[in-house]
Parts: sequence; structure tokens; C-alpha cells
Amino acid sequence: MPLLGGLFGGKAEVGPVVIPVPPSVPVAWRVYYVPGYPPLLPEDLRARATRWAEANVEEPLRSALLPLFASPELTYTDMAKTAFPPPLEVLAKSDVGAEEKGRLEAAWQVTVVACQTRLAVPMFGLWAAMAAGRSAALELNGALFDAAAVRLTPIDSYSKPIAGRGTLVIADHVVVGTKTDSRGLARWSTTGMVKFGLPEVEVQDAPGLIDLGPLVLALGQRLLDLLLTANHGRPQPVGELALDPVLELSLNGRPVRLRVFFTPGTGELPGIVDVLPTPEFVGTQGDFLVTLF
Repeated sequence: MPLLGGLFGGKAEVGPVVIPVPPSVPVAWRVYYVPGYPPLLPEDLRARATRWAEANVEEPLRSALLPLFASPELTYTDMAKTAFPPPLEVLAKSDVGAEEKGRLEAAWQVTVVACQTRLAVPMFGLWAAMAAGRSAALELNGALFDAAAVRLTPIDSYSKPIAGRGTLVIADHVVVGTKTDSRGLARWSTTGMVKFGLPEVEVQDAPGLIDLGPLVLALGQRLLDLLLTANHGRPQPVGELALDPVLELSLNGRPVRLRVFFTPGTGELPGIVDVLPTPEFVGTQGDFLVTLF
């Protein structure tokens, strides 16, 4: 996070924000399960994914997705659970249901359902992998793990319909988390923006009593909308997303202005887009965040 107000108390310099973005990304779901007999092979799961889509994906998206289920672009990779274990913190989360937890703990096999998706509307690869993952979880009686968002998917969502327009609502695809430090200040962040080739959104040094979930989701949605708009109708997707350093969002039904700052990722760590006070604001980060609500 950059120094607020600059090194010597003056205003921090504000320049354009440029975020590198890939032309496409792999999207994957994992199904942890106990194999039945006879075991279901990838070709069996493909055929059943087609039937799942016919029953649960609305038109016009359904017709566009059906060819993908027979395509090599959609892959099924089966392996021992020990070769690809879920993160230990998943089971410790308070929102994990008892049945989902039980299935995950009992499983000794995992099928990874994955597809490459272009970052343009509609994101066919994302919807195909999601539909195939839900179908496989039903057929294998398994626990469905959203790898990018690092969360177990509720069992009652395995048959949830997918709307025909392929509209992407960021709150359906990412997880918002918060941690409080020794000063009593909170850090809010998303997990899962990598599904869209974008950095995670983060708010640091937030007052502990304010729910900043709506803010990080609003900014995440704004970044996604800007990227999909930039790629719309282009034969080749953009290689970078150029942002005004001060963005306007709709938050709780009213417009708000905030500054964004991008920090590139390193190694396995994703890039981060931080929320900062606008250049003209006088006060602390906490003071600024309070004004947004």
C-alpha cells in the first residue's frame, strides 16, 4: 500500500493506473468424492454435463455451451485427493455446511473440471466449467470446491439454474474476507478475481465497525465491467486495462469517488487494487472510508 499523503506530508502523486490482463484464463472447479462402482469416466461425466445444461441453463446461453461439453477445451482430470488436497483453512470456515464438510473429509479422490475462458461477454469457458462442475458434483455425490475463490460450494447450489444472458455479478463468483490487526483496524479483500484475469480488491486500515463488503464488491464489479466493455467486439482482447486513478462507483444507491492504486503480483501472490482517499481529501484513511457510507 502506498504512503498516504506522500513522504513529507504533501499530496501523493496521482497518475494513470495500468493493469496488465491476459487474453484468457483457466477456470477450474474440483469435485472431492468417494468413487462408486463402476466408476464414472470422463466421457460419462461429459454426457451427464450435457444433460445438466439442457435442464438447468437457460437460452440463449444453453445452445452456445452445449458444444463445449464435447470439446477438448473442457477437461476432466482425476487424481488421488492427496495429490491435490484442499486448503486446510477451508474446513475451518464458519460458513461451511456439515454435509459439505463431511463429504470433503470422507473423499479420497478428486476430479478437476477446467476450461480456458476468453475475457469477453459471455465468458463461455467459465459457464461451461461451472455447469460441468455442478453436474459432476451431483453425479459423484461429492463436494464442489471453487478453486479460484477458495470455497466449498453449498450442495443446494448444484442444481441451481444458470441464467441465459450470461450476466456476471461479481458477488456470485468471489469471496469477501476481513481480518483485524492489533490496532483494531480491518483489512477487507476479495478472493476469486483471478477468474477474470484481474487483481484482487483490497481496503486497508478500515475502522473495525464498518462493513466494507459492499465497497470491495462494488469496486470488483466496476473493474470487471470496464474490462468486459474494453474487450467487447474486439477480435483480440486488450493486453492492459487503463483506469482513471479516481473512479466513481455506485455504493448503496449513491455515487462515491475513490482513488485506486495497483500493486503487481509476485510469484503466486495475485496483484492488488487498493482503495485510497481521493487526492483532495484531508484526513486519514479511516476518515475517508467513513465518508463513503
